[in-house]
Amino acid sequence: MKNHQSACTDFSENQISALLHLLSDQDPKIAQTIHEQIVAIGQPAISFLEQAHREQNNLVMSERFSAVLSDIKLVEIEQAFKSLMTNTADLIDLEMAAFLIGKAAYPDLNVQTARRHLETVISGLQQRWDIDLSPRESIYKINEYLFHDLGFKGNTRDYYDPNNSFLHQVLERRVGIPISLSVLYLLIGQRLNVPVIGIGLPGHFMVGLQTEPVFIDCFNQGVFFTQKDCAKFLQRHSVEFEARYLEPTPNHHIIARMLRNLIAIYQKRDEPKQGDRFQRLLSIAEGMDITSSQG
Repeated sequence: MKNHQSACTDFSENQISALLHLLSDQDPKIAQTIHEQIVAIGQPAISFLEQAHREQNNLVMSERFSAVLSDIKLVEIEQAFKSLMTNTADLIDLEMAAFLIGKAAYPDLNVQTARRHLETVISGLQQRWDIDLSPRESIYKINEYLFHDLGFKGNTRDYYDPNNSFLHQVLERRVGIPISLSVLYLLIGQRLNVPVIGIGLPGHFMVGLQTEPVFIDCFNQGVFFTQKDCAKFLQRHSVEFEARYLEPTPNHHIIARMLRNLIAIYQKRDEPKQGDRFQRLLSIAEGMDITSSQG
């Protein structure tokens, strides 16, 4: 490997290069052991891996280098996620958590770029915002902008596409599932000081107003629900209504629900390795007494 300085006190350039060479072993068990050893080195191995990947013409080796790179980055994502989730419940950054979940699927995602995309969406609404709007008037304004002007909507054609769950992809494609669209709505409300809350109905996440019993179905382009509408919706899906379903859902519960959705989606798609990424994040999140539900 050329043009690299030793980046780690425990492993020299020669040692890292030797491990990369051993990664080509034809015995899958040996190759997996080497894979794990390189992942354990972490960040210092990345530049070597990237160069080896660029110079590699063998498809199998290219895939092995890519897999190691991905796993190293996942460890870093897990560390960032763990740091985020150790905050007290009311201080957990929902926005950053959502982007880290996306980064687990897209390790090269630049979170700052994704956050700027979100800021661009929000700034378009801020330019036409009136601080004297009542809470109900505010959600009318958000609905008009988000669902009509920008065209965000639920992905009814391919509901189980994992991209529907990743905030940066929702921003790019303007389609999502109930919880990802609701998270976007909550983040907009947060920026504009609109008192909106997450509402974790079984199987269908929504947004509500703190000030009155009005509920917003973001999957269906902001249709308003009353409490009675919510009860009827659940009855149609053979779920008995309970008042607790309309209580505010804290951020750590929202995050865990997003992860459970993804795990279920990858199980449905028979992609266990991808699902395992989100199971590892869920294991971190589950340290905070989180209840189970999907949608």
